[in-house]
Order: sequence, then structure tokens, then C-alpha cells
Amino acid sequence: MPFKRSNMRYGHIIGYTGVTYQDDGDRIISIGQDGDIRIWDGVYDEDPTTSCLAESIWAVLHSGSRILVATDLNTVQAYKYPELEKDGIEFRFTAFVTSLARNERFLAAGSEDGTIKVKPVDGDEFELGGLDGPVLSMDVSRKDLLAASCGDGQLRIWKLNGKDLVQTFGGLRKVKSFEGNVLYGTPAFEPSRGHLLAYPKDQGIVVVDTSSWEQRKVLKHPKISANFSRCAFSPRGDYVAAVTEKGDIAIWEYKTEQLIEGEVAATEPHPIIGLAWHPKNNGELVICDDQGQVGEVKDVFESLDDGNDLMEMAEREANGDMELDNDMDVEDIYSKCKKHSYFDALFTSRREKPVEDESDDDDENTISVNKLKSQYMVPEADDDLLVDMLGKAKAEDHDDEDSRSVASAKVVAKSFHMQEYFQPGSTPVNFENRYMCYNHVGIIRAHRSVSDEKENSIEVEFHDSSKHHGIHLNNYLNHKVAGLSETVVAMGCGSEVENKGSKLVCINLVSFGNREWSCTMPGTEEIIGVVASDKIVVVATDERFLRIFTTRGTQREVLSAPGPLVAMAAFGDHFLVAYHRSPANEDQQLNLMIVTCVKYKLRCRDIPLCLSPGAELCWLGYSDKGSPVAYDSAGILRIYHATANMWFPILDADKYKAGASDNLFIVTVAESLQQVQLIVCRGAKYPLTNPRPLPMNATFSQPLCDVEGEKGALEDVLMRSVYIKSDEAETVLKETAIKLFALACRSETEQRAKELVETIGSSQLVPIFMKYASKIKRYHLAESLAPLLPTFQQQVSLKSRSSV
Repeated sequence: MPFKRSNMRYGHIIGYTGVTYQDDGDRIISIGQDGDIRIWDGVYDEDPTTSCLAESIWAVLHSGSRILVATDLNTVQAYKYPELEKDGIEFRFTAFVTSLARNERFLAAGSEDGTIKVKPVDGDEFELGGLDGPVLSMDVSRKDLLAASCGDGQLRIWKLNGKDLVQTFGGLRKVKSFEGNVLYGTPAFEPSRGHLLAYPKDQGIVVVDTSSWEQRKVLKHPKISANFSRCAFSPRGDYVAAVTEKGDIAIWEYKTEQLIEGEVAATEPHPIIGLAWHPKNNGELVICDDQGQVGEVKDVFESLDDGNDLMEMAEREANGDMELDNDMDVEDIYSKCKKHSYFDALFTSRREKPVEDESDDDDENTISVNKLKSQYMVPEADDDLLVDMLGKAKAEDHDDEDSRSVASAKVVAKSFHMQEYFQPGSTPVNFENRYMCYNHVGIIRAHRSVSDEKENSIEVEFHDSSKHHGIHLNNYLNHKVAGLSETVVAMGCGSEVENKGSKLVCINLVSFGNREWSCTMPGTEEIIGVVASDKIVVVATDERFLRIFTTRGTQREVLSAPGPLVAMAAFGDHFLVAYHRSPANEDQQLNLMIVTCVKYKLRCRDIPLCLSPGAELCWLGYSDKGSPVAYDSAGILRIYHATANMWFPILDADKYKAGASDNLFIVTVAESLQQVQLIVCRGAKYPLTNPRPLPMNATFSQPLCDVEGEKGALEDVLMRSVYIKSDEAETVLKETAIKLFALACRSETEQRAKELVETIGSSQLVPIFMKYASKIKRYHLAESLAPLLPTFQQQVSLKSRSSV
């Protein structure tokens, strides 16, 4: 009979979600990126106990009367359970904690900054380092081994008693951030003895021996082509369950490697990112996906609760805690065991064998534990027989169900998360103190207090205080988006205040008379984004309208965006609009509208927006020369060259990150100086408002090969001087070309030197190249360059004529 998979139901908002059971399995505990923790009587519980503990929760671990929760405050907070009263802080990190694991002797926590801290029950806390990426998932075995998968593609195993790294496995997927990831490479130790370790790798589950570290098995599913993300042994180690990035569930019986057939998802599946077996070993497990939904899987195998009861009675009798009732004799216990048909044949055969009478049984109403074990327990020698019987029983069930499961299977197209609209240069709206806008002109900060509703203000500060004075406003309209330029401060609010519609409010910085003007959106139209330049203000609404205003308040064009909006930017008479050109797959499918509005003449150029594989857009803007610039979550900054109609990468964030959890916050791009002004956020995604962060200047650098060598560095400078609008581009081009020519001559690669001259095609540089070649006695090279001079001069003459 195939296992049953329930429909997924709402648990938390879209984003990272975690799920586990209480230690006794009576209730389910879930956490989400909304900061809520929910305690369910079952996945169908319509009114779970809910508490909001933080802005985001990233990990949870239940341990007896306490529950440990990892929050966005970079701590592991302990609470009394189920009261959820604070009970101290277990760990502190410089980034949020991504994984918690424990056994009877150790408690471990791993974080986004690539640090693992371990706290023994009877010792001092210590740290495990050497990781080059965020900790994705961990597990601790009964043998005090800790396994951790990391964003650098490595699975590491430590012996906690000696703090020694004992083994490393590679080949896992590399990721730069825990947030937004769906592949965790979750390691799982066999729970009963800890002699096996399983971990997902591509489309299989690798199982290794923890003594020799040799590979035992690779479990695969013939119908699953997606990468596995998490795996887990059942409480007794008999079964292995795994989930994939495309919402598939696979379960194997470990010894026989036999697949347990099951139902497919009835609705559109999403990446499953959470998995936990029921502690009572009743064939159930709970799952959750990246959409905040929770579900369960049932009937993986027949519950062995009666067997558990039998062994519990025997152990209690051995400890003297109880005596069996007079009415419960051996035959009653045997009838319990006989409920499981696949044990019946084995038990029957063992009962037929004579058992030595135990003469020292004083009480005929008591049952000897040794007698119980000798008559009814399955010895190790009979394991093979038991496996054979299990396999036959399941094979019969599979034959009956095979046609029905295939007929009922549905192929459902998978959907992917589409990036929502964001304001470049801002921080999330749910922050109490946040940046509404941070650019080359100044800073707009919003301050509000959850405890004091009256504290809600906006502060505008300019980098050059000699031009404009700071502004302080009461945010009574609850403005959420803002734009700032040399001439105007533009702010947008929703319709929830006063129920008068969404409103745009602008303050002119260089004006006389009434400097403030406003405009209310018609009907129920809501403002989702605002950008401003020194000439225009552009408003984006939830109706996908782009409303253009002059900085003095005159309404101009109203345009319709071709798809869901993602971001905007403005510069002079131009503005950019990033939007989804089609539904997302593994990548965000974004286009960029480059709109020019001079007087009442519009012109639009629509181009694809380049992003790294699987990345999202993080910042969009203009350089000081008016070139579009985009920065993605993979840390690549690109600039658009209009003449070539191409995007050029000009900065890699990895050069400026000290840790895996560091991020860059782009302030402005100075193309004339070939520099980027940015803020390095250590262990965070966004900069703090207090203390104020100090921006730094980073120089453009293309990701050329061997860029740290002399040749690669000169080639980088040469390319940037050709394609990027630098103030001294022509001078730099000539100097760099001469240096590269000289380097080629010194390396005795005359053909490369001549090729460089032909590629640059400058008639002004040919005489210099010839003179240098003659000086170093490369006469053959100098002679070969002589015919190029009239050719280049002719090309310049033709070009000047055509321009006339």
C-alpha cells in the first residue's frame, strides 16, 4: 500500500520555514520567516498556538521542558515549553543561526557567518572553524560526531570529544547565502547506533560507514531527476526519507534498498525544505516547503506500537517497576506480536523450539525477561529471514497498488518564486529604523516605534550641507517609499491612513513660495515605488502604471509596464524600469525599460537585464555619466554600454567580503572615476541606521583571467578605458596600450604585440610602437608595423567624411 501524502496547508508567510516534532511526538512545532512559532495538534489543526518571538526565526530545537529558537537577533534564545517564557540565551553569533543539533552530551549551533559553536553538558563552550561558507545543516550522532554541510560545497565531520576534524566530503552544491537557498545537503546519522551517515548529493543519497568512512550505498529513485535537499533516518534506522528541490518525496527501506511507493502531490509542488520523522516510529513524517506551507506523510510502514508496548513492559518488569497482571500471560503477549503478520511465521517457528525451563521462577504470575527475549525477540541471526519476509509482504502490496498509483499520478508544472518590487537604496519596511533612500545626494531615514505609536518620523540628511539643510517631518501619512534628488524629496504612502487613497507628496528643495505639492492616486490604486531625478518624479502603482510628474508637480505621461514591476531608477530626463518579461524558472526573467522623456517626446529602449544564475536583482541605478547599472544577489555589479548594447561586469563583491554572511549595500556608481561607493555589511544583509555606517570606495575591476598578474591587470585597465566613460579615458588607453606592447615585446611574443596594435587601430600610436620596437632591436616587428599606419589614417579620414 503506498504512503499517503496530505495536501500542503498554510503555516507561515512565503520564505524559509522549519518544522519538527515534540520529543514525545504529540505535537508539531513550526517556525517561519514571519517570526512566528506555531504549535500544532496536527497539520489539520485549525487553531494552532501561535506566538511571535522575533522578526524572523531560522531554526528551532525542542528538548524536554525547553525549546531553543534561533532569531534574527543573531542569538539562540531558550524558552520554557510550552509556556514560551524566556529562559536565557544559549549562544551569541555575529550572524543569524541557521541550524541547531544535539545529543545527550552536546548542543551545537551553526550560523550564516560560517561558525559552529558547541556547548558540552559538563564543560565550556568551544568553537569549530575553518568553514568558507554559511552553515546549511547539521546533525550530532550517538557517538559524539558532528556533521555539518557548508555553503562551500563541503560536508565536514568532527569528533566532538577531541574537537578534531575527522573527515571531509566534497561535491555538494555551493551557495553564498542561507537565505533563499533550497539545497541544504542535510546530513543524517543513523539514530539507534550512529554507525551510518547519510547525506544528499545531486540525485542520490550517499550512505557511509562512520568507522571507516567508506561508502556503503547510494540510494536513488529512478523517477526523480531533481537534486535531493534533505534526508533523515527513521527513529529505528529502518527507513530513509529524502526530499528534493522540486517537491518530490522518496522513501527507502534501508537494508533492502527497496523504494516505498507513494502518492504524488495533489497540488502544484514547491521545494521541500523541512523534514522530520515522528519520534514514535509510527510511519509518519512532517514536511514543509519554501512557501511557508506544512504537510504530512502517513502510512510509510505499519506502526509497531504494540511491539513497543511489549518491550516497554519487559524492561519495566526487569527494573522491578511493575508486574504483569494475572490475566496477561505469555499467550496474551504473543497475540500482540501476532498482529504483525510478517512476524507471525518467525515467532511461530521459534515457539516450536523447546525452551529450557527456568527453575528459579518463584512466582508463576511473573514473566522472565530472558524468557520473553528467547521466545519472541528477533535475534541478529534471524535478520535476513525478517528482511526476506518484509520484502515479500511489501512486494505483494506493491503489485496490487502499482497500477492504481501509476494511474492516479499527476504531472504538475512547477512554478518558481518571482521577485517582488523593491526600492533600490532602501531597507525593508518592517524595520523600526530604516533607510527609505540612500544615494549620492543624501539619506532619508524613517523612525518608528512599535510600543509608541506616536513616534513615527522621517529625517532627510544631505551629504553636502552647504547646498541644502536637513529636514525633519512627522510621518503622519505613514510614507513607506521615497526618492531623493538635488531638487526634490518625493514620498509615497498607502491608502490605509485616513482612507483617502494612496498619495504622492513632494518637497521642492530649490523653490520659492509653497515648496510642497501632492497628488492622490485615483480609486484604489496603490503606490508601490517612487523615484526622483532633478527633472522628473516617477511613480509606480499596483495597477502597473508608471505615472510621470515634473519636479514642480505637473502631470505628464501615464505609461503601462509590460509585466510585474521589480525596481526603478531615475537620472535627468531618463528613468529605468525593471520588470518580469515572463514567469521565472531557475532564473529571474527580467527586462529593462530605458525611457527618455525630453519635453513631450518619449523614447523607450527595451533590453534584457543580465543576472547571475539563480540570482535576484538587489540594486538598480545610474552612474554619474548616465549609464544604467545593476547589482545582483550573487555579488556582481554590471554596467550597460549603450553603443555596444551589452552589459559589462565591473565589480565582484567577493573581493570585499570577509565572511560568508557579509553583503554589499550600493550607494552610488562614479563612472567618471571608475569607482563604486558602497557599504560592507558585516554579518548582515542591510546596514544599520545607528551607528551610521561609513561608505568605502571600490575600484572597477572586470573578472578577467589572471587579473592579479601584470598582463591581466593591464588588460583590465585597457578594456575599461575603451568601454567606460572615464574622464581621462583616451590618455589611459594610450598609456596602457604602450605598456602592454612593451610587455609583449619583453615576453618575445611579437605576434601578440602586432595583434595588439591592429586591435587598437590608432594611427597616433603606430609611430610610438615602431620607435619602441626599433629601440629594443625588434627591427622585424617595426617593419611589419609600418604598413599599418596609412591604413589607420585612411580609416580615420573615411570616418570623418561620413560624419560630415
